[in-house]
Order: sequence, then structure tokens, then C-alpha cells
Amino acid sequence: MCSKLILNSYKIVRKNITNIIILACFLFTGCSLAVPEPDEANQTLLIIPVESRQTLQKFIWTLHVSIEDSSSNEKHNHIIKPNPKSLFSYSTQLKPGKYKITKMIRKANPGFKLGGKKKRRPEKVSNLDDFELKKGGVTILNKKFLFQQPQSKLGNPPKRGQNQRKMTDHERNLEKIKRKKERKTDQEEMKKQRVRFVQIVDLDESFKTKLLEELKEVENYDKWK
Repeated sequence: MCSKLILNSYKIVRKNITNIIILACFLFTGCSLAVPEPDEANQTLLIIPVESRQTLQKFIWTLHVSIEDSSSNEKHNHIIKPNPKSLFSYSTQLKPGKYKITKMIRKANPGFKLGGKKKRRPEKVSNLDDFELKKGGVTILNKKFLFQQPQSKLGNPPKRGQNQRKMTDHERNLEKIKRKKERKTDQEEMKKQRVRFVQIVDLDESFKTKLLEELKEVENYDKWK
């Protein structure tokens, strides 16, 4: 009886260990970054160097850039998501040819808002050279997008119903007015930090070396010329 119980316990432990090993393999290999292999649907590979300096828990916006075909003037939208764990963004959706990045604009992620009352307009990009994409080839921009997000001292607003169940309508209204004043003060403080959210800066050798090392680990990258 005892030996049978020990045998069953051994089988359970061995099964659990096997499951843990399978899960670990999935986490470390299944989640690795990959780019598509070159084919008719993915004829070019554009690498956009990106450095994300994170001061908050997460970035609340993405950058939308307009890529224009120099010959046809056709515009293509590309979204760059700030990510401190990655040094680049990529696109395989452009046909071979010459292109230029002409405009960019920050857009808030769902559930968030960007400061300022004025309607946001795309910002012109003038400090990036034109680039050429070749069939089956890799093109790395000679500059990088630097993302920063100034630190806010204002905490998240209370969730709907939180700490407001025992409030009267008058108290809730006073709380909204108070929160509005705090938000305005916080925005002024963040302006004083003089942090630019997005900059296009030179691609220094140190960053370029790190980028090339990261690209070596990307699945299918070695299949592009």
C-alpha cells in the first residue's frame, strides 16, 4: 500500500516537472521576436531605431509616422510603440523604392488622454534623410527616435464609485473642481521639466552596436540581405 502511494506520488511530481519544463520552453522560445521571411507579400525590411526612456509605469501613447513614396507621393502610416525592452520598430509592408518620413503625431492609447486643449496636429519631419528600400534587403535608418515621458506627480483618479459612495452631489462636484485644479498644476510642473516627448537624434555608435546585437537574435532576420 505504502509503495503504491509512493509510486503514485512520484508519477504526479514527474508529470508536474514535465509541465513546468514545457511551459518554460514556451516562454523563452515561443515569445521571441520574429520578422517575416522575405516573399512577395514582404519584399523589404525597414528597421527604425528606437530608444524609449521610461519614467512612468508604461507609455500611454504611440507615435504614428507618415512614410511617403518619393515617386508616387503615396503615403503609408506606420505605428511605433514605445517599448524600453526593444531597440527598434520594423515594417515589411513597403514596396522597393525611395521613401521619406514626412510627418509624425502622438496618439493616446485607449483609455488615456494627452494633455492640452488644442487639437493635435501632425508635426513635420525635416531632419531625416530619404532612404531606399531594396527587394529582399534590410534598410536601417541612420537616426533614432528618442521617446521620453515626463514624470507626473498626480496619481490616478479614483475609479467610478470608489470613495464616492457616501458623498453628496455637492461633495462630488467639489471633488471634481479640486481634481481639475490639481491636474492643471501638475501639467504646469511637467512643462517645467522641459522634456520633449519625441526627438529624432543621431544614431551613436554605442546604440548602433546594441541594436545590431539585438537584431542577430531576431528570428528570420538572417534571411534578409
